[in-house]
Amino acid sequence: MSDLKLMMEDELKGLEFIQPGFLLKTLKGGAVNSSYYLQTSKNSYFVKTFDSDKVALLDRKNLFDIQLELAFKGLAVKPVYLSKTCNFQIDQWLDIPTLDHVDVPSLTTTRGLASALSTLHKTQIEAPKLDLPCQWKHYLGVTNTSVSLLEQQTLERYAAIWHQACATKAVFCHNDLALSHVTHSQPSIIFDWEYCSLSCPYFDLASCVAINGLGAADEASLYAFYAQFSEQRLSEVIKKVFVMKPLVELTNKLWYRAFFQSR
Repeated sequence: MSDLKLMMEDELKGLEFIQPGFLLKTLKGGAVNSSYYLQTSKNSYFVKTFDSDKVALLDRKNLFDIQLELAFKGLAVKPVYLSKTCNFQIDQWLDIPTLDHVDVPSLTTTRGLASALSTLHKTQIEAPKLDLPCQWKHYLGVTNTSVSLLEQQTLERYAAIWHQACATKAVFCHNDLALSHVTHSQPSIIFDWEYCSLSCPYFDLASCVAINGLGAADEASLYAFYAQFSEQRLSEVIKKVFVMKPLVELTNKLWYRAFFQSR
C-alpha cells in the first residue's frame, strides 16, 4: 500500500461525514492518478489522488472552486472535500456510464465529445489563463533537458503561435477531454478538470483527438459536429486545429518525459 493511500485513509477517519467502517476500493483506469470508490454507511463517493502533481503546476484549491461552480452549472459532479495537503479530493459518486463504456456507433461518441467541447467553450467562468510556453519550460527543467539551437527556435516559433492564437480567441477549455471524461447522458457530465483553463479552443480540439487516438474518420466527424454546434465554418475549424497539432504533440511529449523521469 502506498504512503499516499495510508495518509489518505488516516485523514478520512477524521472527517465528520465519513462514518467508521468505510470501504475504500481501488478503481481501474487512470494512467497517472489513482482513483477509488469510497463507500460509507450513508453515501458513496469518488476519490482521486494527485500523483501527477509531482510534475504539473496546478492550484488545487482554485481547481476545486472551479469544479464547484461547474457543478452548479450542471457540467460537473460536486466536489465534496479537498485534503489538507491538496493531494487527494473527494467528489460525489455518479453512476452513469461514460462514452468509453457504451456500445454505440463511433458517430455517437464523437458527437458527444464535440457537444461537450462546444458547451464548455461557451461557458462563462473565471479560470487561469494557460501559459503553454511556461509549461514547456517547466517540463524541460524537471528533466534537466538542454535544447539545441534548432529546438530553441522551434519553441520560440510555437510560443509565438500560441500567444497569437490566445490573443485572437481564448475560451474556457478542458484540455484533457477523453471519452472516459464524458458521460453518455443528456446533458453530459464531465470529469477530470485538472487541466482546465482559459485557452485556445482549437488546442482543446487537437488535444481531444490526440488523447482519444481518433482515426481519420472519427477525427473528421468530431470537427464536423463541433463546427455545427459552435456555428463555425468547418474549413476554419480544420485549419485552426491543424496549426495547434504540433503544440499538442510537443506538450504531451514533454509532459510524459517529465512525469516518468520524476517517478
